[in-house]
Amino acid sequence: TLSNLLRMLFSRAGDYPPGQSLLYAESFSPNTPEGACPRCHGLGRVYEVTERSLVPDDTLTIRERAIAAWPPAWHGQNLRDIATTLGHDVDRPWRELPKKVRDWLLFTDEQPVVPVYAGLTRDAVKQAIQRKKPHDYMGTFSSAKRYVLETFAKTESASMKKRVAKYMVSSQCPECLGKRLNSAALSVTFAGLDISALSSLTLKSVAGLIAPYASPQPGLLREMSADHPEKAMVTRRIAEDMAARMEVILELGLGYLTLDRTTPTLSPGELQRLRLATQVRSNLFGVVYVLDEPSAGLHPADTEALLVTLQRLKNAGNSLFVVEHEPEVIRQADWIVDVGPAAGEKGGEILYSGPFPGLEKVEASQTRRHLFGKSPGHKGT
Repeated sequence: TLSNLLRMLFSRAGDYPPGQSLLYAESFSPNTPEGACPRCHGLGRVYEVTERSLVPDDTLTIRERAIAAWPPAWHGQNLRDIATTLGHDVDRPWRELPKKVRDWLLFTDEQPVVPVYAGLTRDAVKQAIQRKKPHDYMGTFSSAKRYVLETFAKTESASMKKRVAKYMVSSQCPECLGKRLNSAALSVTFAGLDISALSSLTLKSVAGLIAPYASPQPGLLREMSADHPEKAMVTRRIAEDMAARMEVILELGLGYLTLDRTTPTLSPGELQRLRLATQVRSNLFGVVYVLDEPSAGLHPADTEALLVTLQRLKNAGNSLFVVEHEPEVIRQADWIVDVGPAAGEKGGEILYSGPFPGLEKVEASQTRRHLFGKSPGHKGT
């Protein structure tokens, strides 16, 4: 992928500061222990908790769930009962509790194990302990901060992670400044940019930056070869591969995307065209591709490039099934299946299946009207 090639480029052809040892490609990924910022663990943001985030309503008592970040149901009641055994007043409004008590309940790392007398008041618990009354069970205390951060980091439940995230405050990581990488990786540059800065450029800009290295001008090549002949060769090979991959992506009208753009933020049309670009470079044949409106979101001026890409896949020995409403794409199909005559409950009937020219004779087809300029019912000549 482009991201892998970019990491390889920085590893093998980047400019290192004096005394910096060689970093392997994985050291330029925020998703690996070798590359991730030690402060934010490669997230680019740090997550913290505050009294305000953990206790949204300080007029409530602990029994009334003032510590909203504590878990619901039995687990939360368990922590409240433990707090009672520890001598804290769970029936006093939170704002009236001493700050030292509030801070301990919210932020302590201590985890005392104490006897639990479920549902009893603080005075009743004191009497039970004095009388050596048998307790219900032994409970382990956990502060609100510990519970929230541990749950967020360790739970595999999406709903639990979402719940505790509400009680966290996020901000840009002060160490990597949101770049997600450690200082060693960020100290290496290519064309004067670190890998995070280069990844934030549009693909069109990256292609322009890489182009001189993919087909070096005589002066640039001589200068690179004279100082570091092996580095010059590696730079050119990686740059050529990157340039070839980006050429297809740019042809498909995706030059505005950036390398650090995450997959969930891509539209279905963008994602399909990126996958198409990957397949063109894979040199596979005998594959059946099913595409759902690959022209979605594409500027009309870029439709021709999409058609060229689809034709390249077909010419390589592949089959393409395309659901499409763009007339220019439909006209290029070898075989048309028209479903209608209208949408929803008024559709679902196969009106035509055959070569493109035959669709002109199907009077019930709405598609015919857009492709041939004839309305339903028009007999033609």
